[in-house]
Amino acid sequence: MGLLAVVLVTFAACQMIPKAPKDPYRFGTVTRGDLNRTVSASGTLQALITVQVGSQISGQVREVLVDFNTVVHSGDVLAIIDPDTYTSRVQSAQADLGAAAALLSQQQANLKQAEAQLALDKANFDRTQYLANQNIASRQALDQARATLQRSQAAVDVARAQIGAQRARVVQSQASVRSASVDLARTRIVSPIDGVVVQRSIDPGQTVAASFQAPVLFLIAQDLSKLQVKIMVDEADIGQVREGQTVSFTVDAFPDQTFQGKVTQVRKQPETSANVVAYVVIAEAENPNGLLLPGMTANADIMIEQKRNVLRVPVAALRFKPADQRVAPTVGFGPGGPGGFGGGRPPGGPRVMGMQAFAPLGLSAEQERKIKGYVQDMVRSAMANRGDREAMRAAREDFEKKVDAILTPEQRVKMAAIRAAMAQTRGGTQIGTIYVLKDGKPTPIMVRVGASDGTNTEVTPLVGALAANTQVIVGGGPQPKAQVRAPIPGMGNGNQQRR
Repeated sequence: MGLLAVVLVTFAACQMIPKAPKDPYRFGTVTRGDLNRTVSASGTLQALITVQVGSQISGQVREVLVDFNTVVHSGDVLAIIDPDTYTSRVQSAQADLGAAAALLSQQQANLKQAEAQLALDKANFDRTQYLANQNIASRQALDQARATLQRSQAAVDVARAQIGAQRARVVQSQASVRSASVDLARTRIVSPIDGVVVQRSIDPGQTVAASFQAPVLFLIAQDLSKLQVKIMVDEADIGQVREGQTVSFTVDAFPDQTFQGKVTQVRKQPETSANVVAYVVIAEAENPNGLLLPGMTANADIMIEQKRNVLRVPVAALRFKPADQRVAPTVGFGPGGPGGFGGGRPPGGPRVMGMQAFAPLGLSAEQERKIKGYVQDMVRSAMANRGDREAMRAAREDFEKKVDAILTPEQRVKMAAIRAAMAQTRGGTQIGTIYVLKDGKPTPIMVRVGASDGTNTEVTPLVGALAANTQVIVGGGPQPKAQVRAPIPGMGNGNQQRR
């Protein structure tokens, strides 16, 4: 008897323990706060300005004066190429210049000598001509004096021409000296900007060959206190990206730190890889304490839209439907297609109002039965008058009058709000329904749906009250039961519809 008593007491105690609901609902919390809509993409950090320093001459590298991460200033010597060959060329060009200058001086002296001879021959000609006019000198002597004068004049002209040519040779020699001097100066590779050496491609003793193009010897990044992020944005999202938008990003080296930047350029040239089209978006960012380095991978979020102090609900709350509105296994087809009275679109006809739109009214069983009949009539009218807008408008007005006739005054007020909300959907505003648990049953609240960040969605209540900290249903609850739906009279059976 003792053992039996213990068993009975245990059984009674178990019966008194409250049982958990068979199909419990899952809840989320309505919150109020900021909501950010972003476009996520990956990118690469790079310096704002990166200069490739090369060599315009060929030769063997004698010295390399900088290394990786060396801070340099404009004009600093980075490396020296063996200058001996170029020094010899300068000396040779200078020697040619000296010889040309000496020859020019000699020719100038010859010109003076020719000019002196010309003056002497001119005086002799004048004297001979005077004597010939006095019949003292013979005509032959005058002709000889004239010929001598002409030869002297020609000699002066030749000397002057030779001086002009020699002056040109002097200028040419001076240009050769300058050219050789420039090549000699180029043996000293200097930095064109202030910055940091991020790449060095040469070592002492290495030969530089600059025959067809200048080889890159150093890579210098200017001012690493600022960097730019090269972000690859998918073609589906590029239409939302604009210059001036805020960019936040992280790097693997500092996963707990978020860096900020701004979009400065949206490039229109597409880049295709593995049949995926993307566009380059450039953003500038500060580099505090030099933490960021060129080449790092950035996981970026571009701020597309930011809402302040808005009402937010979990995304799953807008997807939840009570058991009587969920799609359950069916046999045959009812009004509006599979799933019963959902706002379906009859083939070739306009969208009709489904029974879900009446959920916030709290319909009685009799009201629901009548409205379902009105919906059936609406669907039949849509099928019979497809393409006839006037007939469809008349059918819709008749439907609304019938519905209003069976509603209570309070329900009519709610119905007017529902119709206004549905009218807004035609202007681009999205309408949704969320549910709260009231008296053990899901109670609908119609809301206007705003921006979403993938986790939460902005909502504005249209029919029903909604406040922060309200618990909304996000899932769970009783499962729908399979139903056999009868076809609408005059619309044929399910097999006919499928055909």
